Amino acid sequence: MAFVGFEFICIALYYFCYYRKQKLEEKPLIHIKKLIWIALFIGYLALVLNLTIISRGSSHHMEMNLHLFSGYVEAWNSYSYRKLQPSIYNILMLIPMGILLPILSRKLTTFKWLIIVILSFTLFIETCQLFTGAGIFELDDLFNNTVGGVIGYQFYRLYTSIIQHKKVRMKSLIGSLSIPLLMVFLFVGITIAYSKQEFGNLSINSYYKWDMKDVHMTTSMQLNSVPTMAPVYKKVNHSDEVEGLLHRKLGLSALNTTAKEGDREILLEDKSGSQYTLFLSTHGNWNLTENNYTHQQAALTKQGPLRQKAMVIMDNLDILPQKADLITEEGDQFQWSLSDTPHINKDYWSGDLSLGLKKDGSIYSVSYELQEHHFIREMDILSPKDVYERIKKGEFPLIKRNAILTPDMLVIKKGDKLEVTGMELTFMYDTKEFYQPVYRVSGIFNGDSNWYTLIQAQRN
Repeated sequence: MAFVGFEFICIALYYFCYYRKQKLEEKPLIHIKKLIWIALFIGYLALVLNLTIISRGSSHHMEMNLHLFSGYVEAWNSYSYRKLQPSIYNILMLIPMGILLPILSRKLTTFKWLIIVILSFTLFIETCQLFTGAGIFELDDLFNNTVGGVIGYQFYRLYTSIIQHKKVRMKSLIGSLSIPLLMVFLFVGITIAYSKQEFGNLSINSYYKWDMKDVHMTTSMQLNSVPTMAPVYKKVNHSDEVEGLLHRKLGLSALNTTAKEGDREILLEDKSGSQYTLFLSTHGNWNLTENNYTHQQAALTKQGPLRQKAMVIMDNLDILPQKADLITEEGDQFQWSLSDTPHINKDYWSGDLSLGLKKDGSIYSVSYELQEHHFIREMDILSPKDVYERIKKGEFPLIKRNAILTPDMLVIKKGDKLEVTGMELTFMYDTKEFYQPVYRVSGIFNGDSNWYTLIQAQRN
């Protein structure tokens, strides 16, 4: 913004010191309106370069993503607007260029030349990001930036049509808004298709097929090829009931609520004036903590018969859904646990619940990480033999299981060696909070015995 302000100061000086004199002498000059457009364009370029290169640092090293539409595939499998945001931002970023270029140059009112300039500018940004480490060279960015530039050009054409004909012509309006309208129709269609799916999407399906032709793959396992079935569950979220429960049972009243990305943080107060913070996660977990209480205070108190008080409180709160094992009892901390048993083909609970008590038996913390799973039905799943064949075809994701793994370690290359050593059926939440069966395949990849991948078990 400071740079744009400096430009307009220069324009003002140009006007008062040179433009008026040249106009009186009828000499050739740059029209003041065009000068303003030029200043806006330069300021816009400075902003784009700052956002994409200058202010980013160098956290990447010669990284490239040459899979077109990979961002959209990832957003679909995660069904996440956050994953879609980079694509939307890249489209919006180049809309002003599509508007400004034809205003500044008559030649760039031709679509062919406009596309060439926009592609060249986008390619320049991506190349700079590649060699400076400011970002990743992505085909998605080239595509999205170009779409943004074309949308801007369509807006420019619509504006010129309105100026020329002194009215909005329906044919011109539809033609000029064809890409935004197409994007809206696609978004609505995708939303409808997703709503009609019985189950949600799994983020582990965001991968591209690897070339396994020159990869040495082996296993010593006896793989069963008989088709089989596995249950599917639906997570039941009880977080909306928590605030009312704490008000009824503990007399806690809400003072303030803040929300961020679906999670909520609520400031509560009891009748004595003590304040608590309740954190409610979108995943159904919640935590209650007294704000001015510390564990150091608990360490200085005399240990009393808190176990019985803890049991009474649990009975009063009625938040243990079934008989659970008290697995931990350390001073003022108590923890109950319910094991994850998803193969039982009926409703069940799993997770942990911990309770912290003060010396007088009152609560200073509750951590609720229990999940209720409602049995839906059984589904046909891949056999272990089918899973192995999918890996041989390269249809699996490489999991970044720790921060040590670099991007070059997350690709399959010629000469790689993979020995599959284990395969077990586990479960994973999809985007509709169904608990779906997933195969966890472990093995030794180029000497790394901690390698594993996840493959959706549902048979297509």
